Amino acid sequence: MTTARQAFKRRTLIKAAAASAVLAACGPSGTSESTAGKTVAGGPAGELRVWISGSPELDAATQKILNEYTADKPNVRITFESFPFAQYFQKITTAFAGGTPPDVFWIDIRTAEFAKRGVLLPLDKYVTKAYLDDVYPAALKEGEWQGARFSVPLHELTNGLFVNKKLFAEKGISVPHDVKDAWTWDQLRNHALNLVERSGGATTRWAFGSQRAPGDWTVLPYIGANDGTPLSPDLKKASGYLNAPASVEAIAFYGALHTKDKVASANLPPDAFPTGKVAIFDAVSTYVVPLKKFSSFEYDIAPAPKQKKQAVMTGGWNVGINSKVKDPALAWDLVDYMTRVKHGQWAMASGYLPCRRSVVAAEPMYRQYPWTLFIEELDKSGIHRPATPEYSFFSDTFGAAVVDVISGADVQQALDKAAVALDQRLAKT
Repeated sequence: MTTARQAFKRRTLIKAAAASAVLAACGPSGTSESTAGKTVAGGPAGELRVWISGSPELDAATQKILNEYTADKPNVRITFESFPFAQYFQKITTAFAGGTPPDVFWIDIRTAEFAKRGVLLPLDKYVTKAYLDDVYPAALKEGEWQGARFSVPLHELTNGLFVNKKLFAEKGISVPHDVKDAWTWDQLRNHALNLVERSGGATTRWAFGSQRAPGDWTVLPYIGANDGTPLSPDLKKASGYLNAPASVEAIAFYGALHTKDKVASANLPPDAFPTGKVAIFDAVSTYVVPLKKFSSFEYDIAPAPKQKKQAVMTGGWNVGINSKVKDPALAWDLVDYMTRVKHGQWAMASGYLPCRRSVVAAEPMYRQYPWTLFIEELDKSGIHRPATPEYSFFSDTFGAAVVDVISGADVQQALDKAAVALDQRLAKT
């Protein structure tokens, strides 16, 4: 079975290669030859290359929106390409370095990394106050760098604790549905101790696991819930933050679930939750989609746990524009169509959460559970990963420290080591 260290190492190699290439080669570059910038009798004219990191379902939903955009624009040509996530940022980096980048492309928390290299178009002149007021504040954070906006959100994600309904009924454990009733850390631990199942020294059912590997998305909410933060407000220092008491206490709790209590596993088999191999599964809001294929499996969803407060990781894809695009106005018109005009359509087709209040208010589905929970978490408890140009390095360093802790390392020592490494790198930003 793949260990947490092995899995983390593979992910780190992929991300490190992309990050290194960004730092070395990702300077501003022009687009391929097009007719952008022209207007003819039939309306706007030009060519745009659009890149995303999708799936067959997301590709189809994107293509539908692009087709609708060009339906009344016969002189606009869009070339659309999609790449697996593991290849996506390397593809973008290589394209910019080679002078053949996309004009419009998906970007995430790495917005600051690409903005620093000068390859993203500043968008403040296009984004209206009315739009910004309509978007949940947490959804705006990933697209900012140095007080300017370089991407706009396409959708959002939050997390919930997916629980095996049958097991919880058998144990007489009630499942909260409101953020105010979220389990405390102690309650989560007690439920986990009650739900784990062992036989002959082997664990036959884990009590707790996560959809995503141990790292910033999964573990930073514990620091946030304990009123901690991994970096200074200016994102230039980790010492005194990542290794402060609030962070140490949070990581110690998460680590103890794996080491001392032995109720959590970071190496669950595929489909462990719907097949009864784990009772509580920390997963993103879109996890409801793959669970549909397990039609006979009954589950419920509890809010993310709380300590001093509740904190839930948020994030998702944003859309940015190449800074050297031939026709910025045409590119923005498409981005605005994708992220604002068709926002509700995209959210329904993709399964992601909308990030605009008006879309939530207009769609009855979002007044039903569990969408009410996910939206409430986004609105009231959302936190985000550090929007620093050194995000990839932060993610790798923090993730390595978490893996060390759940493998038995001393928490304070692991976070002190990570903080020193981050201080040295962040000081250069």
